Amino acid sequence: MTKILYFEDDQEISVFVKVLLENAGYTVEHYYSGKDIIKKIERFMPDLVLLDLTLPDADGIDVCREMKSDVRFKSIPVIILTARISTEDKIVGFECGAEDYMTKPFEPQELLVRIKALLRRVELYGNKPDEILTVGPITLDVACHKVTVLQPHNVDLTPKEFQLLYLLLKSRGRVVERRYLLETLWGYADVQEMEKTRTLDVHIMNLRKKLGEDVGKFIKTIENVGYRFDL
Repeated sequence: MTKILYFEDDQEISVFVKVLLENAGYTVEHYYSGKDIIKKIERFMPDLVLLDLTLPDADGIDVCREMKSDVRFKSIPVIILTARISTEDKIVGFECGAEDYMTKPFEPQELLVRIKALLRRVELYGNKPDEILTVGPITLDVACHKVTVLQPHNVDLTPKEFQLLYLLLKSRGRVVERRYLLETLWGYADVQEMEKTRTLDVHIMNLRKKLGEDVGKFIKTIENVGYRFDL
């Protein structure tokens, strides 16, 4: 079961969020204090950290920075959930290593969607957040979220297009099934919904177009099965 380590000093908010997450199927360990975060991570080994910035004994930015400076825990994703709404705070939050930043008040469903999306991204890239893939004329840099084709031509991809290309390149020469892509990238679970949606087809079409005719043609459609990158 996915584990979330949650830091929040407001009792009312913390109880609400903890119940929300547990009802969504997550195992949650909550702390009012940010002190000894490394020990808390070592003991609980979370899959994600949800972090308030205003804690009674520490600034959440320092807590995040301490965690991300430890090579053992650098790849654990952090979502900052805070009342600080200034652009400067958001910039500092991302600079300290956080993967996402949400401000209070927030929509509960949005928090769940962001958690799910971030965990899916971690699942995609595994323990290789700094991975660089080069296949023929394509270079994909995970950390920089950057794709180049026929250096130095940069390709501007949406997050879903980037993830789709990553999976195709990782499985070069092998078919990636439609069902797997729809479940992994879009969260589809219902077979009928999968059969009706054209989301994947549209993304493949856009990806081919952005890569250019000479490169996009290597994304092959395997009828009624999925897609394969042949190069």
